[in-house]
Amino acid sequence: MSFAAQLIPYLSLLQRSLPEEASHSATRIIGKILAYLQKARLRVAEKNLSSLGLEPDPNLAKKTIQNWTRSISDQIRSLWVSRNELLDTVEVEGMTNLLKALDAHRGVILVTAHLGNYELAGSYIAAQGLPISAVVEEIPGGHSDVFSRIRRRFGMEVVGYPDLPQMLRILREGKILVLLADRDLGGKGIKVKFGKRLRRVPTGPAILALRSGALVQTGYFVFQDKKRSYLCVINPAIDSGVSGSLQQKVSGLTEAVTEELVAAIRRYPDQWFVFQDEWG
Repeated sequence: MSFAAQLIPYLSLLQRSLPEEASHSATRIIGKILAYLQKARLRVAEKNLSSLGLEPDPNLAKKTIQNWTRSISDQIRSLWVSRNELLDTVEVEGMTNLLKALDAHRGVILVTAHLGNYELAGSYIAAQGLPISAVVEEIPGGHSDVFSRIRRRFGMEVVGYPDLPQMLRILREGKILVLLADRDLGGKGIKVKFGKRLRRVPTGPAILALRSGALVQTGYFVFQDKKRSYLCVINPAIDSGVSGSLQQKVSGLTEAVTEELVAAIRRYPDQWFVFQDEWG
């Protein structure tokens, strides 16, 4: 296990020992330092924002790194906060959309992006007592084990990225499966319009929906500066009844998902935590 992964439980204990405002202040200072030091990450953030069609703004890219730091800090903090404390820090819009989809007993594919505190979003939904599993990629150095401990704390289950049979089982049991769909990790996705440019995105959500009959919804979980709270938004289910060949159905559904995700990212561009140049 890497030193950074070993450090996370101790950082959580340190957070717990500090007054809340002191902890927040420390996070802000660390975020500003990282925004100054991480030049390569800053350049990619600037390019990503420009590719979305936004005006060049170095300050916005710096704010992205600062918000990313706060997001990680809040994930670590969730190791010791109570269920009620977590629920009290979140405003939700569209929970009825999710409950309605669950009532259909077809399974729900909840698609999001690396936007806001997407990890904490799963914890929040699990804390509501809803059956949710998240598809996660393996991170070397022991980080996966540490973050899976955080993910499972309030009842969310974890599914390995390549475990397709397990994903289908979850959906056929009528449960929620969370997928990130703004990065094509497997290299088998398709290019779609993503803001001002083309970006390759995964077709997994569409393929799973067509194979299982599950409903597809998008959502996001972003920090609200003025309120010092999170906002959880869950959109209505997307109509997956696209006609045509299987390829056309997959493309159509993938484009519909991407359109909703891009709209959310453009609304909160300084909370889009993608630091890889994957355009073109």
